[in-house]
Amino acid sequence: MDVRPLAACWSEARPVVQAVFVMRFLAGALLVDPGHLAHPGRIALAAAGWSCSTIAIYVFNGIADRREDIANGSTRPIASGRLSVRYASRVVAVLACAALGCAWSFGFTEGLCATLFLLVGYGYSGPPFPLKNTYISCTLGGIALGLITYLGGCAAVGHGISAPFAIFAVSMSLWMGGVGGIAKDLSDVEGDRIAGRRTLPIVVGERSARRLLAAVAAVVALSFGGAARISSAPLVWSAGVVLIGAVVVGRLSFVSPTSRDRRRMRSPYRAFMWTQHVTHIVLAATIWGLPH
Repeated sequence: MDVRPLAACWSEARPVVQAVFVMRFLAGALLVDPGHLAHPGRIALAAAGWSCSTIAIYVFNGIADRREDIANGSTRPIASGRLSVRYASRVVAVLACAALGCAWSFGFTEGLCATLFLLVGYGYSGPPFPLKNTYISCTLGGIALGLITYLGGCAAVGHGISAPFAIFAVSMSLWMGGVGGIAKDLSDVEGDRIAGRRTLPIVVGERSARRLLAAVAAVVALSFGGAARISSAPLVWSAGVVLIGAVVVGRLSFVSPTSRDRRRMRSPYRAFMWTQHVTHIVLAATIWGLPH
């Protein structure tokens, strides 16, 4: 069996992004489970099913973005021709079916979350009106994908929503949709313009978009920190990480690259992404360190 196409699908799905979606799902479970994941096998199976849906969404996004990815000089498998659209489409279909089968086996709430997640994921990239085409719809789509993932983790353990869950899930979903929605577009202006999108860098210009990115990151971080300090002491450390991340994102936002080097232009996005990873790791360490 030739595993190279499967490896290409995994690369197309962006492993760093897949990791943070798993972290979101597990965070949703951790924040509402008094036993701190008392049934690890159940949670692992639910998280694996959720990963199938996330991979399906991101491979589908690669299919839909092929034209503009080529224009942006992307080296992802579909854009570079290493992964055929036909093969990728089959993988998307199989993973979506597996995700739904797994989720519905956990009950109505989990199944509904997975179904909504896949629908929003399709709506983000697919016709007739892809959410990614404008900053507002892209932001709302990103927030929805984040919130549904946290709710999926909550539903997997069968507990009700708690105050720490609501604060963390809303804050990090706003970080994902609001901050990430701007940061990811800074390096993709050429391809997005060809595709007719109305992203923030295209609408207001790159310099203004960078300033707005810094402002949105600061607002989300300060709001999260204030809510955590008032209502949920275990979240304070995570909120501190987001605050540091917002400072880094802001600093990088005000440093316009002297060339159109894609890697340099993506530095605010990388800071945004790694902030998410560290925040979720710190959350897990904090919760597991609490007596229970």
